[in-house]
Amino acid sequence: MSLIDILPTVTGLRQLPEVAFELGFTPTWHELSLGSLKLPTTVDVPAAIVGRRAGLLLLSVQSANATATAHRIARQLAGRGQLALVAVVDPVARQLALAAGVADCPVATIALDRVRAIDLRILERGRAAPADSTLGCCLAWSEALAGRSLDQRFFERFRSILEHAIEALPRRIPRPDRHALALLDLTRVLFLYFVQERGWLDGRPRFLRDELDRCLAGGGGVERRFLKPLFFGTLNRPRDRRTAAARRFGAVPFLNGGLFEPHPLEHAWPDDLPDPVWQEAFDDLFERHHFTISGETDARAAIGPDMLGRVFEGVMDPELRRATGAFYTPSDLVDDVVTASLATWIAGAAGCARSEVPAVLQSPTPELLERVREVAILDPAVGSGAFLLGALRQLVAIRVRGGESRGAATRSVVARNLFGVDVNPNAVRLTELRLWLEVIESDPGTTADIIAPLPNLDALIRQGDSVAERVDLPFALSAADAGAMAVLRRAVVSATGPAKRRVVAALRRAEIRAAETALDAAVATAESVIRELAAAARSPGLFGDRVPLSRSHRVELDRIRRHRTLLRQLLRRLRTNDELPWFHYGSQFAEITAGGGFDLVLGNPPWVRAEALGPSEREALKRRYRWFRSGGRTGRSAGFSPLPDLSVAFTERAFELVRPDGVVGLLLPAKLLTAQYAAVAREGLARGMTLSVVANLTDRQKAFDATVYPLALIGSRAVPVPGHRLATQLGGGGPAVLQQSLGATPWTFEAGRAVLTDRDDVPRLGDRFRIRLGVKTGADHVFVDPPAPIEEELLRPAVRGRDVAAFHFQSDHRLIWAIDRRGHPVTTVPALAHRYFAAHDRRLKHRADYRVGPPWTVFRTDAGLAKHRVIWADLARQLGAVALAGPTDRRAVPLNTCYWIGTDSVDESLALAAWLNSRAIREQAKRQATVAASGYSRFNAELVGSLPLAPNALTDPILIALSRAAHDEGRIDQTAIDLRVLHWLEKA
Repeated sequence: MSLIDILPTVTGLRQLPEVAFELGFTPTWHELSLGSLKLPTTVDVPAAIVGRRAGLLLLSVQSANATATAHRIARQLAGRGQLALVAVVDPVARQLALAAGVADCPVATIALDRVRAIDLRILERGRAAPADSTLGCCLAWSEALAGRSLDQRFFERFRSILEHAIEALPRRIPRPDRHALALLDLTRVLFLYFVQERGWLDGRPRFLRDELDRCLAGGGGVERRFLKPLFFGTLNRPRDRRTAAARRFGAVPFLNGGLFEPHPLEHAWPDDLPDPVWQEAFDDLFERHHFTISGETDARAAIGPDMLGRVFEGVMDPELRRATGAFYTPSDLVDDVVTASLATWIAGAAGCARSEVPAVLQSPTPELLERVREVAILDPAVGSGAFLLGALRQLVAIRVRGGESRGAATRSVVARNLFGVDVNPNAVRLTELRLWLEVIESDPGTTADIIAPLPNLDALIRQGDSVAERVDLPFALSAADAGAMAVLRRAVVSATGPAKRRVVAALRRAEIRAAETALDAAVATAESVIRELAAAARSPGLFGDRVPLSRSHRVELDRIRRHRTLLRQLLRRLRTNDELPWFHYGSQFAEITAGGGFDLVLGNPPWVRAEALGPSEREALKRRYRWFRSGGRTGRSAGFSPLPDLSVAFTERAFELVRPDGVVGLLLPAKLLTAQYAAVAREGLARGMTLSVVANLTDRQKAFDATVYPLALIGSRAVPVPGHRLATQLGGGGPAVLQQSLGATPWTFEAGRAVLTDRDDVPRLGDRFRIRLGVKTGADHVFVDPPAPIEEELLRPAVRGRDVAAFHFQSDHRLIWAIDRRGHPVTTVPALAHRYFAAHDRRLKHRADYRVGPPWTVFRTDAGLAKHRVIWADLARQLGAVALAGPTDRRAVPLNTCYWIGTDSVDESLALAAWLNSRAIREQAKRQATVAASGYSRFNAELVGSLPLAPNALTDPILIALSRAAHDEGRIDQTAIDLRVLHWLEKA
């Protein structure tokens, strides 16, 4: 019998000698009293010595509170210098606790009726302990019991050791390459620890540790003498092609898969990590944690879907994470989006309603199974591979219900159905790693000689930018060429050794030919248009004279000529360098795009504000993607010209890449529902796509490590039929909204219909007023509340957003204001101010907005000059406005955490403040606002400019009087204000 059979039968001390035998001890039975061991704090309970190994005793006790009792006895023995392994069985709670009487006396507790794979790993690691000495055996058991599961501490330590490895590589290597090299080696070893847990490394549970120790004992050179021979001479070669040095590793499988091939960076920089780095990695990281991919439900015991996603996030530079919007997606949210997206696709494939899909999947038909086997799923910003992993598991579950084995189905899905692209090479490698781990976990093989090689994924998971296309090329691949490329791609996935190099080269040549064909076709098209326009310019008019081209035709001719020049340049680069000059779906996935596109496009694309992108990148995206251009009515507030989030471009791209009958399922920022910059995207989605789910998931934002507010959007690339309704919750339920009620205006869903909060026939506040940000200093620590004495005539009250509430503000801050009445900086300042600014001269002249002039220059000075103003906070729990209408208020300067509107009179300012502070307007603003952290929302120019404003409301004497009482006397009659605003809204 094995441990998995014996442990559930344990009811007391009498069964423990049998357990001791399975743990590598010589069974004994010697009853004793704990009192005889002089352990005074322990009650007298049944105890016995049940095993011996290398002088180490296995002391067993029967007692309640097994974990606490085992730790207490082990600690007391260790304090007296007595080495022992303590086993405490609790027959009532059905627990067995093991503790080592050395160092920290670590304890592992096993539920006897529910033995987990990780429990067996702990016991196997202890059983494999060397029996050369009592102390060595006890320390080995302590190490086994102290190992932790893969938790946040693992990720933190991984990041720390990665940084040490980067610093240990020669500085002549650029840091990005050092980062990639170090991460590559560490992830290889991480992967092998999971392989080791399957027993595939010579059947030894301590294979990696033993081989490291052997290498160090033989003089060191860990990477040169141990890891590289293991990676490149053993794991990457069939057993009959291994050298004698490689065969000494024993029964190690041929894994292939690309992970254990020399990387181009390793050819460019053939430098090894020093031995101390590897010792630290093994001693402080890998050997201190348990690894299992058993799929157990206990999150502490198994590799969860988030594990490598967190590694990916953890090893990225924080600035790079923010710049690229790279944050891992929680597994439960991934599963929900993938489930809903697949249900939409399966409903189309099976010709049933989405509600019938669960019943259909219980017994899938042969026709549906064939569609599932051929489905092509893309994540265009694959990140850590979460969505592909979720799709893999669900596709495998369907195929298993259809009669396939789990291992065969997993390998087939990974090899044929999943595609990914990411600009970050580390994300590409991590996605491959996660998919390979799923293959390993599902493989039924138990010995190295029957393990099939891992599939190569480098033709399926590609590095590239899904949205930054240099040119939009036609998919000119013929059906025969598309079929040939599909055959080549499948051959790359399964190829090994020299055959792989040949077929990879063949696929690369086919991709280059596809790009060349597309470029040739694009050049021919451009030249045809140029000839037509030129012919039109030469053709005679009605009376025989030449009619010159119109201005629009000349502009178009110039544009086409420039486009032809770019196409020719790209074609020359392609032919000269024999490589693709940019990532191009029509070439790198030519057979899929030529066939109409992917069946499903899933993912969580980067959420990056347009302001974080470079000017050239923004302009390129605006030219390429119609949805990325600012849209909708902005009124006079259009001076801010807000641009969409990068996710808008990814959304448009996703619908381009999917088949006409395919499905797109994305996690997007919830602000796309209401943001004015997304008006064009909303219009395109509402009119041109059939939406099945639009679910606001802001209540699930805490699942993310970043402060984000997600929206699930699932739809297909087809014009919606009249009467089509979409769901507003991922799992069903919620109001079903009539899609034809949607448009460019903000979407909020109530009572089964779309509420249009921005009717075109109602005047907008932004139509009448220009809305601007407050004063920007670029160096608040210099200008606000100066620490040194400054002449009083240069100081004015400063108002921050946090100082503003409805009808009043309260601020003790003061701002240095060396600005004249025209808004220009004064040419000279008094002596105290001059000395003060001189001390900060360098810092002030390096501000991003500073160009020329005195260092006391500040920006957007109109906010401090306008005579009549209404201000409110950019970030607040609710919209609250105050009119700066009093004599003292007029000196106040709103800073750039405030927005402001200039009015023509005091009365107009008072009425506008009351209008914005009414419940009707506040509620609409809150509903449309972008949600921020901790219950706050953003009330920016775009939002406030879209709020309704009745034409004559600001001249209403009642509203003005109510506002004056609130401002001057603090008497806020909210009900009267609300009724008055409702009166004007009804009239509008």
